[in-house]
Amino acid sequence: MIDYKEKLIKSSEPSLEQLVDGTEFMVGMMQASTESEWSKKMSEFEDFLGIGDETSKLV
Repeated sequence: MIDYKEKLIKSSEPSLEQLVDGTEFMVGMMQASTESEWSKKMSEFEDFLGIGDETSKLV
């Protein structure tokens, strides 16, 4: 029996859910009003990009 899931080509493009999460995240970044909110959002953004650990080591 053929396993079609194994034959599928994995797309490198983000899923709709990832796009929605990214859009909501970016809107939240623009709405940060206080310095503490902004600092928290920057930390989340670094984690989102996968650079959070490297950035905190540099600071």
